[in-house]
Parts: sequence; C-alpha cells; structure tokens
Amino acid sequence: MHSKVFRTAVVGIACALFVVAVVSSQVAAGDIVGLWDTNDGAEVEIYERGGSYYGRFARFYDDPPAGGIDSHNPDPALRTRSLVGADFILKFDFLDGKWKNGRIYNPDNGKDYEADLELDGELLKVRGWLWFRLLGRTVRWTRIAEESL
Repeated sequence: MHSKVFRTAVVGIACALFVVAVVSSQVAAGDIVGLWDTNDGAEVEIYERGGSYYGRFARFYDDPPAGGIDSHNPDPALRTRSLVGADFILKFDFLDGKWKNGRIYNPDNGKDYEADLELDGELLKVRGWLWFRLLGRTVRWTRIAEESL
C-alpha cells in the first residue's frame, strides 16, 4: 500500500514539475523588446507600437551599408535618410509564441522580405524569405544585456 502511495506521489510531483517547466518556458509578446546584436556589425532596437513589433538600427560597429544612407530605398524621398534610427523590422504580430506576418527591409538592395522572428533563449532567430519560407535564410541575433549599456 505504501509503495502505491509513494509512486502516486512521485508521479504527481513529476507532473507538477513538468507543468512548471512548460509554463516558465512560454514566451510573452514583449520578450522580444530590447537591443540585439546582429552579429554582423549592427545593433538593433526592437520595440512595440500599436500592438505590433518593429525594429530600427541603433548603431553600426563598422562601416554601415551604403555609407549609412538609405540610398537604395524604392521611395526617392527616403534615399537620403540615415539608416541609424530607420525601421527595417516592420509590423510583426505575436502569434503562437513567434512574431509573424511582418517584413524585413534590406537597405543593401532596397527590398523587403517576408519573415518570422523566434526567441531561442537569449538568441533571436530571424528568418527571411522570398516566395517560399523553405528558400529563406535564418540568422541569429544575440540579446544585449541592459547592464552592458
């Protein structure tokens, strides 16, 4: 009788720990907000506006693309704007633990692409594609801790 009670208690505790682990690993919409290192020469600030998520260049470590000017923008009125402060992560919605339905603008060629964003611990997986998601590319950005600012 005691071993049956013990087994029931162990199974109950294991289930409770599993539930706690699953709940604590869930991602909240605002978890993406903050500064990110693109690992290829730039810092990006992701922020929320009107229920959607956007990102802008905060700074470049080295020479920015196109001399730091958005010279390839398809809108002639924007071709002289600075890339620092310019939004290039555009209007992502938080759905099912990921940021979806947004676009990423590439200042190197003036084109924007469909994309998804997904947190993986302190890494942000940024996947962009043209036409088919399978034909896309994923890069990983690293969160910049507030203490290092």
